[in-house]
Amino acid sequence: MVAVATTLRRLWSAVRRLPWQRFGAGVLAGAAGLLLTFLLRLYGLGIFLPEEAVNFAVGRLPGELESFFIHTLGAWAKALALLVAIGVFLTLAGILAVFFRRLQRRVPSRWGLIGVYALASAGLSLLIVLPLLGDGLVGAQSAAGPWAAGFSTLLGSLLYAAFLDYFLVEVKAKHPQGFGFTRREFIRFTAVALFASAIAIAGLSAILPKVARLAFASVAEMLGKEVTPNAEFYTVTKNVIDPSVDGGSWRLGVDGLVTAVASHSLSDLNARMAVEEHVTLECVSNEVGGNLISTAKWSGVRLADLLDAAGVQPDADWVRFTCADGYIVGVPMAKARDPRTLVALRMNNEVLPDRHGFPSRIVVPGLYGMFHAKWLTNVTAVQGEVLGFWQQKGWTNEGRIRSTAILATPPADSVISGAVTLGGVAFSGDRGISRVEVSTDGGSTWSAATLKTALSPLTWVIWTFPWTPPRSGSYRILARAVEGDGTAQESGPSPPFSRGASGYDSVTLLVS
Repeated sequence: MVAVATTLRRLWSAVRRLPWQRFGAGVLAGAAGLLLTFLLRLYGLGIFLPEEAVNFAVGRLPGELESFFIHTLGAWAKALALLVAIGVFLTLAGILAVFFRRLQRRVPSRWGLIGVYALASAGLSLLIVLPLLGDGLVGAQSAAGPWAAGFSTLLGSLLYAAFLDYFLVEVKAKHPQGFGFTRREFIRFTAVALFASAIAIAGLSAILPKVARLAFASVAEMLGKEVTPNAEFYTVTKNVIDPSVDGGSWRLGVDGLVTAVASHSLSDLNARMAVEEHVTLECVSNEVGGNLISTAKWSGVRLADLLDAAGVQPDADWVRFTCADGYIVGVPMAKARDPRTLVALRMNNEVLPDRHGFPSRIVVPGLYGMFHAKWLTNVTAVQGEVLGFWQQKGWTNEGRIRSTAILATPPADSVISGAVTLGGVAFSGDRGISRVEVSTDGGSTWSAATLKTALSPLTWVIWTFPWTPPRSGSYRILARAVEGDGTAQESGPSPPFSRGASGYDSVTLLVS
């Protein structure tokens, strides 16, 4: 025991002798540099290294493991990944700062030392980190390109070096004995840290999708939101920061195995816009009863018309969609030629919002949301199956939506008193719903619900079921759907990976 205690004391003594002040100064200076590159990235003027790291990790994470993180952490999985990446880069900035005094003895000029740190930091990022993240030397293969990547990285590195000089030269001169927090200073520092953390959490909460059960406060609210408002329509994206596309310079290319390559401007497509249809979209990672499902009226141009105008060659049997964020996915030619498959330009009578794919996106009824490519830039006719971004990670390339009935009102775990109307939605992609059944006794008996006429054969169906509880207590309510051709919904539960979730939805209601 004495030997162990001695070893621990020596270890603690060694840890205390480490240059923590220099490391801390490097972390603070690194935070300033990262913040600058983040702001430049928002305006399309460069890259943000933590974003590139998260994209690299997400692109190589096996689909099954990715599904586990999504199931466990929901929308916060990506936020956690981003925070870890930021922590790693701040740690690297701190480690680089540890060598400041050694270099200071070799480079006595302050401006020279700032230059050395700026070039060293930028060189590590541009010549080592970016190639390791698959972006090529100086970010040549990144979406921003080498000039923007170099510009933002050099500016961020210069700010890092300048802050490091300030902390380790200016501040050090004012506090030659180091830092010692008084109680008042500690309270102030803690308050500022808590305030900054609260702002960061609030910001992340505002931009992350709210993954939960699909729920409406009442049947009236459910009916009022049969068409989902744009602001409430679910979003799922592979990106940390989604692209911002300039509609004025944007072009949609139609190429590949075609006789006449075409390039359409936004005004060209708007002039041809003649199709409107209500379609429900659902994410393949939606849990049974989840809220990653929404309905909108989409307006645009039939994809088949664009393909026909380009003259698709007979050997082309798939169509690949390429997007401004580098996303790729494909569908069989027969699905692309389906007259219900659209290049959508408007959503609920409004210009397609940025977060939903402005200037254009694909709407391909009957398939999960990962096939409805956003920020579309190219439509390419090809021969052979296309394995898209998610498909390369193990998710289904068939993409056929599995039917489901969702209990959406009253919300789960509600306390009710007396008669109530149960309600929800049922959906089976493009196959329609002919019947919904409800059980109020945990699945022992089933009764038919009342179906509202669907907005189209491609949308969810709203259903209602009047119920008078026989007594007080806890009740497990279940719902199941029957497709348009009489095919019953799958009863066996399965997780979203890799073909979408299945099983009967259920909620618990408490009767007072």
